[in-house]
Amino acid sequence: MAKGIGNGIPLGAVVTTPEIAQVLKHRIYFNTFGGNPLCTTAGHAALKVLEKEKLQENAFVVGSYMKERLTSLKEKYESKFTF
Repeated sequence: MAKGIGNGIPLGAVVTTPEIAQVLKHRIYFNTFGGNPLCTTAGHAALKVLEKEKLQENAFVVGSYMKERLTSLKEKYESKFTF
């Protein structure tokens, strides 16, 4: 992942499993957006806003509602598509 996690500020991140993280612990990880104190501070500020405004909880509520409504539409109308 990159820029999107910093609200437009260049940041980089890795998301992985604990097993892979253990292997990476013994390797050098490099990203073009790592180690910049200004960008890191901006990323921290973005995380604080997410927490303060409870945006993760809101995304869960809105996403759950949307999933529920889409599921009801799926059940109401016959799908012409197969996946």
